[in-house]
Amino acid sequence: MKPNLSDLKKRWQMRGHFVLLACLFGIAHTQAPLYKSAGNHNTKFLHGLAAAGHGFLSEDWMANTLNPLPVFSYLVKTGYQYVHSEYIFYICYLLIFGIYLSSTIRIVDSIYKIKKTKLKYLVYLTAFIFIHTVNIEIFDFDTAWHLHSGVAGQYILDLEFQPASFGALILLSICHFLDRKLFLSIFFLCLAATIHPAYLLSAAVLTFCYMFQTLIEEKNPGKAILLGGWAFVLVLPTLLYTSLTFSATSPEIWQQANDLITQVRIPHHSIPQVWLADGTAYLQALVVVGAIYAVRDTKLFALLCFPFLSAVVLTGVQVLFHNNTFAFIAPWRLSVFLVPLSTYLILGGLVDGLFRRYCDRINTHQTLIARLSLATLSLLVSIGAVNQVGMFLHQDRTIPMMNFIKQTRQAGEVYLVPPDSRQIRKFRLYTGAPIFINHKSHPYKDVEVLEWDKRLQLARQFYEDTDNRCQLLQTLSIRYGITHTVLEQPKIDTNCEIWEQLYSNEHYMVYRIKRRDRESQTDRILK
Repeated sequence: MKPNLSDLKKRWQMRGHFVLLACLFGIAHTQAPLYKSAGNHNTKFLHGLAAAGHGFLSEDWMANTLNPLPVFSYLVKTGYQYVHSEYIFYICYLLIFGIYLSSTIRIVDSIYKIKKTKLKYLVYLTAFIFIHTVNIEIFDFDTAWHLHSGVAGQYILDLEFQPASFGALILLSICHFLDRKLFLSIFFLCLAATIHPAYLLSAAVLTFCYMFQTLIEEKNPGKAILLGGWAFVLVLPTLLYTSLTFSATSPEIWQQANDLITQVRIPHHSIPQVWLADGTAYLQALVVVGAIYAVRDTKLFALLCFPFLSAVVLTGVQVLFHNNTFAFIAPWRLSVFLVPLSTYLILGGLVDGLFRRYCDRINTHQTLIARLSLATLSLLVSIGAVNQVGMFLHQDRTIPMMNFIKQTRQAGEVYLVPPDSRQIRKFRLYTGAPIFINHKSHPYKDVEVLEWDKRLQLARQFYEDTDNRCQLLQTLSIRYGITHTVLEQPKIDTNCEIWEQLYSNEHYMVYRIKRRDRESQTDRILK
């Protein structure tokens, strides 16, 4: 049976509305230029781009470590191979923005009917984008960040498209659950965890909530168990891959690796005493508590309350017992959907309350309110568009140096770069050239974590030890095949006989280790 014209028109209107929301929110929010910024994508894209043949990244040591994000890497590889441009990833992120916003609106509308009138919807949409884009700082609390991010520097939306962005599927899952599309809600929940295994705990907790609420409402234990079984089947490949691939080599090595990651590399994500220090997490918790109280008589109560209690209790356990494995799992990541959803529900309650309390005045001035809302929304989107163009046009001081390397790179080359430089984090993706190591990108297999740390200490020693720099460079060249090094001007002494200068500007110098020196040193070792 063919759908009638009215149904087709409605579908196209819904699709057009989704695209409009995605563009408005995405442009106002802005995206950092891939390959030119220092964000997490420099780690998350590496395996996928290496597999897709971007430059010579397949020769990079880090790109050959065990991949913790195989599904996301496959998406990156496929997008790069078929489009061969980063613009496909900007489009993907716009779709994520659309899913995030449309899902939020549907959830809030289920409680506060914000789509009841066009004016109410417009005011809510404007306020939503406002709190995402306008920075109002109250001590350490930034409304444009802390009202929609989780604790411990974790989030769904940031400036770059990355695996964490697929947390938007958690909101989509909640939408479908409220619509009683139970198995579809589980599917999206598990899809988020499949793309980013850090969402496994969120998926498990919400699945339990779905099962519990289904049992209470429908008095059907079999259906609740079936939901749990469906979730288990969907996440089983991810669970098996993660547990088998990253199993402990030995208890000692596992402990050392966990110490390095949680205590040294990411304490701001893993140690509650660190991320609780500035007090913003307590304010975010108050936002969640406020939302839980506001929806206490609705279906959303359990979906907020149980994950919140789980996060609080498990955080307390970590504070008391200091377990590195527990810290690595980071149960407080549940906050990445709790905080934003709570913010949007409170915002919905405020808008609904204003429209109820001042109904007559709003009706009298609805044209003025609509114009002010449209003007504000247009201004926010325009500012975002200007900022977006500025971000794409901006070139920091590393770009000329990296352009030279991008144009002259060859197979078999390995670059030693300043390992702790934020600006040089983008070196791999921008140039397509392998590097020895950096601090930003670390592996997850325990023995590889130890090797990463060893390389990191050697790189730091090279840039800090002025007395033995040339000797250390010879050793690194022989053992690890380093062929080039990047130096910052004028922080480092360049008096070393084994290299020759290829490039220099006011900020950076690029040196190549002389081939005859590398070969003679290698010959001596072999003899």
